Order: sequence, then C-alpha cells, then structure tokens
Amino acid sequence: MTPPFLKPLALVADDEDGGRLLLAEAAIVAGFEPLVFDNGLDALEAALTHDVAIVLLDVEMPGMGGFDVCRRIRASKRMSLPIVIVTGHDDKTAINLAFEAGATDFVAKPVNWSLLSHRLAYIVRNADREAKVLTLLEAIPDALWVLSPSGGLRWSQNKLAPDATGLTAVMPESRLAEILETVAQTALDARPRMLTVRDGASGEAPRSAELRFTRCESGDVLVVRQDTSERTAAAQRIEHLAFFDTLTGLPNRQQCGELASRCLEEAATGSQSVAFMYLDLNGFKRINDTFGHSVGDTVLQRVAKILCATLESFVRPALELFLARLGGDEFVIIARHAEARSIALAIAKVVAEELEKPILYGTLEFITALSIGIAVYPEDGRDVETLLKHADTAMYQAKMSGGPKVVVYAPVMSARIRDSLELETRLRRALRDNALALRYQPKFRLTDGVLVGVEALVRWFDPELGEVSPNRFVPVAEESGLIVDIGAWVIRNVAEQLALWNAAGIAVPVAINVSGKELLFADPARVIHAETARTGIPASLIEVEITESVFVTDAIAGRSNVERIRALGCRVALDDFGTGYSSLSYLTKFPPDRLKIDRSFIQNVDQSYSDAAIVRAIMSLAKTLGLLVTAEGLERDGQLRWLKACGCDEGQGYLLARPIAAAELERRFLRPQATQEEIPLIESGPFRVPRR
Repeated sequence: MTPPFLKPLALVADDEDGGRLLLAEAAIVAGFEPLVFDNGLDALEAALTHDVAIVLLDVEMPGMGGFDVCRRIRASKRMSLPIVIVTGHDDKTAINLAFEAGATDFVAKPVNWSLLSHRLAYIVRNADREAKVLTLLEAIPDALWVLSPSGGLRWSQNKLAPDATGLTAVMPESRLAEILETVAQTALDARPRMLTVRDGASGEAPRSAELRFTRCESGDVLVVRQDTSERTAAAQRIEHLAFFDTLTGLPNRQQCGELASRCLEEAATGSQSVAFMYLDLNGFKRINDTFGHSVGDTVLQRVAKILCATLESFVRPALELFLARLGGDEFVIIARHAEARSIALAIAKVVAEELEKPILYGTLEFITALSIGIAVYPEDGRDVETLLKHADTAMYQAKMSGGPKVVVYAPVMSARIRDSLELETRLRRALRDNALALRYQPKFRLTDGVLVGVEALVRWFDPELGEVSPNRFVPVAEESGLIVDIGAWVIRNVAEQLALWNAAGIAVPVAINVSGKELLFADPARVIHAETARTGIPASLIEVEITESVFVTDAIAGRSNVERIRALGCRVALDDFGTGYSSLSYLTKFPPDRLKIDRSFIQNVDQSYSDAAIVRAIMSLAKTLGLLVTAEGLERDGQLRWLKACGCDEGQGYLLARPIAAAELERRFLRPQATQEEIPLIESGPFRVPRR
C-alpha cells in the first residue's frame, strides 16, 4: 500500500529528462512532493485524481500538449488550482495562448532555476488567497460583476443565472441604459452609487434588488446586486399594517385621518363640501358575546363588502368617496363634492336599507342595523378631529333617540352629549356611594281595596342637581350600560328589605323592573337567585316587570332569560302593554302572569270612546288567557269608577298612593294597626281603597 503523501503535491509534466528533473527539484525546494510525468495524458489523469497543490506543464509533450491539459483541468471546475505553463516562447502570442487556456502564470525558457522555487511558493500562496476569496464569493448570495468604464464585462459571479455572464440576464431591459450610465459616472468620479430595480414575470410577485457601484483601483467598476425582495415585501407589509385594517382590508383610523385631511385641503381650494358619515352597528357586541369573535369578524367582513358595493353605485365624476374602519363595529364614509350633504344623505339612506337585510352565516341570520351620524365641512367644523367628533355625536343621537337611523349634526347635540356625559359621571358616583334610594308604590285590588303588592322604583337625589327624574337618568343608564349595575343594586336592596319585612311577620310581593339590556347582556336570574339565597327570602316574593321590546329585539335570548327567572318562582308582568310592538304572538308563545295597561290609555278611559274600547279589549284578552290586569296611572275618581265597573283586577297610581319610603309604607299599609289609622278613603259602594 502506498503511504499517503505528507507534503502538498506538485504535478510536473515535461517530455525532456533534464527539464523534468530540474522542475521536480524546484518543487522539492519549494516544499512540495513532486509527481513527475513525461506526457500530457498521464499528467491529466493524475491532476484529476490527486489533490495537487500546483501543476507545472511543458507546452509541447507527446499525446497531449500543455495548453490542452490546462484546458481540460479548467473544464473539470478546478478553477482555483494554480497552473504554470513552461514555454520556450516568450512572445505575446504564446503568453496570450497560455492565459486563454486558463493558466495562472507562465515561465519562459531558459528557466532561472535558482528563482523558480521562490516563484512557485509565491504562486501557491497567492492561489490560496484567491481560493479563499472565491470561497467567500461563493458564500455571498449576491451577484457580482466587474465592468469596464464602457460597460464591457471583465468578470462575473452571477448567482441568479450561473450560465449567463452579463447584466442582461437578470436586469430589466428598460433599466440597462441607466445602469451603464451609472457605471460610466462611477468610473469617472469614483463616487459610490446605488440603484433600486424591480422586475417580475407576469403572474409572479415582483422582485426587487439594489445595485451598488464601486470603482476598483484598476479603474473598472464593481457592481454588486443584492436581492431585497423579502426586505421590500416586509416593508410593504409593515406599511400595510400601519395604514390598513387587517380584517376588512379597508383604510384604518390612521389612513382615514390622512385621507380626510387631504380631502379638506382640496375642498378648501375648490370651494367644495366634505361630508363625514359615522356608522355604528346596533347590538353588534351581542353577536360577539353570543356566537364568538370568529362569527363577529365574518359579519364585519360582510358588512364591509356591502358598504363597498353600495359606494360603488354612487361613483360619479367629481365625487371622491372612501370608506374606512375605525375599529370594532365603527366605520366612516367620507364624500367630497359640491353637493356633499345631499349625497351623504342619499348614501346613508341606501346603506341603512341594505344593512336591514339579514346577513347569513350558515343557518344563522343577523340583522346589523345601523345608526349613522353626518357632519359636513365647513358648516360643522373645519378640521378632521372636529368633524369626526360631530359626526360621532350625531350618530350617538341617532342611537339614543330610537327614531331615525340617520341624524345630521346640530350644535345643540354637543351640549346634550356633554350634559349626558356629566349626568353619567354623577350617576356612577351615586351608584358607587350607595346614594340611590328605593321608593315603593302600592298596588291595590280594585274590588275591595286590599293591598296586593308594591313596585320598587329607583330615585336619585344629587347634591347639586337636586332630585333627578327617572325619565332623565334611566336613558343615560341604558346607553352607558349602568342599567345592569343599577338593576343588580335594586335586586340586592329589595331582597334585604323583604328580609326585614319577613322578620317582622310581613309578607308583601315586590315588583322590580328589568330592562331589555339586563336580559340581553347580563344575568338577572343569577342575581335574583344569589340575593334571595343570601337573605333567606323566597324568590316568589319578587315579581319581574319587562317590556314587549325584549321579545322584539331578540325573541330567543329574551325568552331564555325570562324562563330562567320564572323557574326561580318569580312572577312575570308585561309592563306598558299596548305602547310597544304589541303582538298576540308574544302572549301565546310566552304568556306572562299579568298585563299592566299603560297610563296613556288610562288617562282618558272614562272620557274617550276609543281609549275605553282599547282597554276593554285588553281586559277581555287577558281574561281569556287567564292573566291578571293592572291599570297604571290612576289619578282621578272617574278613572277608578270606570275601571272597577269594567272588572279591572288591580290599580296603581297617585290617586291611590304615591311612591313612598319603606318606613312610611309599613306605617300606612303593612303594620296590623294600619287599618285602624285615620286614612282618607274613597267611598264607592263596597269599594274602599286608601287615597293620597
């Protein structure tokens, strides 16, 4: 077995004995182990099968000459292997032939043998450095070219198209003239330069790259092409995230502000108007809470598509329109035109109609009705912030009023909103400090004047505002969501009061009002169960009064929550009957225990034929369904006599008793001695009830 070589190998090929001997000796002196051959074919085979450090080739050899051997070695991709051609010709033609064959260097005969070993060591060291540079270049993902000042190719390292050498293989043809001009300028003044280029085949994502130009010491120009497609795509993605809503693809709040500012600037120079339409989906939170955010997101995407399609139908010359999503279920439409106000009203009308149609999600149907507020530049404001605020104020007014879905801003709305916000702040403080109070209004059986129950009513006395009417603070509580906390407060305090009365041997049913928002967004059944368990009172002592709107807003959710309340043993009354969406289907599908006829029908029941007919019909319906009937708002003797004559079950109103504190209620009506007190009475045959 041939032992491995301990020194780097030098391949020597010369058909002359003396030449071979001297070349081998020079290789030994330079620190190499020589492999000696007298012909080109054997030398080529050794070069391809051994790890040689340098090759020394005579030009003229039998079988294959030195130039051919050199070419074959280079063809094998051994580009960094140093090859020295030893030639007896030192003319220009011979030298060119050597380098064209791929030689690293040449040695002319007669050879200076004393210096040859030093030259060989230098060539190898230089080749090692060049190999390291080539390795580094191979590791660089960029493409490189060295060009003459006129654009001629000197050298290339093209990773994008390895079989191509020129720039044309990877550069857009439309940019070549600019690239060559940049090469010439860089060669002239030595100032580094950079160009950005983009290209992409049809149907493909566009590619981007940076070309950097640097002048070399030789005067040529090094061109480095760095692919920046990923970086550019990332930058575009970041920019998209900064200015577009990820869910709907619409402009977001940031871009909305910038687009709106530009609209105002252009409107100012062109004497145009700009309309801001603020859109909010009514009850959208319930979709998220009930069905999850994935369903809610799908609904928002469908809404965005509907809005986009609607706006497309309004596109016309000289009209600029754009839609943005501010977040949540809030959208903004901005229109710039000389007639922006009338256009905005037309758009709002169509949008409101479109979104009254159900949005389908599998087997589910969602009605995403809108509240829309409109503010117009320059009448309602001259900057984006003010106009958006006023449009939002108008939208809030539309939501609060329960009437028109589209409201145009008026200055009085801002004052109303400020008052509402101040009242909300005070109401929160009152609730936190337990500064609310309960008053109890008795209900009497009209046949004999016996007290059959009381209704708990919330009252609020503010140190600065004085007594605040429920007609004023209840709508604020409904809109702000405070009604849920107030409802829980009422249940807790009623339960505690019932416990006190029970301990004193008094058992009187107490009716409480539960709003639609409590039934849709809270859990009053859980609160009633917890408070009755805590105080030890039977839940049957609590009667819950609800309105018909609960069933219209969400029949399934309303029915489910009311059924849970009834399962506790509570009775259910349908309050303000006849003033809402009165439908017999509500009474047959989910019959309450009692109907309360609204005071608006009782007011003239003894004087108006139509009111009397309505009340008779309600009482007849109730008796057929086995329901008790309570008349609200009794204030005159004539009303009382008429209701008693028509067989109304119960009555409630100032004629009989005002809402009073618990202590006074006990003293006047609940204590055993109350019937012995001097209480003014109305005499009507056998009919006897307490008067005010």
